Amino acid sequence: MSTEPTPERAHYVRQPAEWVAGCSDIGLRHDTNQDAMSIAARQGDPPAAVLVVADGVSATPGSEEASRVAAEAAVDAIVSARDRDETPEAAVAGAFPAAHASILGTAPAPAASTLIAALIEGRLVVIGNVGDSRAYWVGDDGATALLSTDDSLAQARIGFGMERDDAEQSLQAHALTKWLGGRSEDTMPSIVTFEVPGPGVLVLCSDGLWNYASAPDRFGAAVAAHDATRAAALVSSLVEWANLQGGRDNVTVAVARFD
Repeated sequence: MSTEPTPERAHYVRQPAEWVAGCSDIGLRHDTNQDAMSIAARQGDPPAAVLVVADGVSATPGSEEASRVAAEAAVDAIVSARDRDETPEAAVAGAFPAAHASILGTAPAPAASTLIAALIEGRLVVIGNVGDSRAYWVGDDGATALLSTDDSLAQARIGFGMERDDAEQSLQAHALTKWLGGRSEDTMPSIVTFEVPGPGVLVLCSDGLWNYASAPDRFGAAVAAHDATRAAALVSSLVEWANLQGGRDNVTVAVARFD
C-alpha cells in the first residue's frame, strides 16, 4: 500500500487513491491541531485501504504528537499484519496496542489520544475504536448508520436510557472512559464488521465534525448537502462546513467512496 508523508498540521489533505481521501484542519479556536489522520491504499482485486483518525486528548501535554504517532503506527500495524496473512479483525485489533506503545515511546508523558481505524477490502469493512472519534455509513439511497460506539460518559448515559441529544449536552459528556497513551488501563478496541450494502461513503471523523451533526440522520443530511461522489471534494467541504458552524475544535475527516 502507498502511504502519505507526515504533513504540515494546520491544514492538509491526503488522497493516496481516487476513492479515499482525508482532510485535517486546526479549526478556528485552537493554536495547534491535536487531530491527525493517516491513510494507505492499494489498487488490485479487490482494492484495499486503511483509514485512521486520531484525536489527541487536549487535557494532556503532548497530545498533538500523541495523535500523530498513533495514527501512523496504526496504519503500519494493519498493513504489516495483513501482509502476514492475519485476519482483518486481528489486524485491526492489533493496531491499538501498537499505537498505544508508540504514544508511550514517543510523545511526552502523559500524552493520550483517541483512535478509530478502518480496514477496507472490497466491500468488507472492519472498524476498531477506542475513544470518541466515529465511523458513519452514508448511503446514496439515504440510509445512514453510526457504526462505532463511543467510549465516553455521554455514551454510558445513552446506554442507561438517556436520549442522545440530552446525553451529549450533559455535564462532562465528552469525558472519555477509554483512550490510548498515558494512564490508560484498557486499550482493547471495540471491533465492528460491516458489509457495504451499495453505493455510498464510509466516513471516519473526530468530534470536531460530528459535534455539529451527531445523530445518524443529521450526519447523513450534512454529507448529502455536499458532493459525496468525489472523496477529496467531500472531505474538504465537510471540514469547511464544520468551520462555518463555529470551528470550535480541530476537525478531521477521512472517507472511502463506494460505487
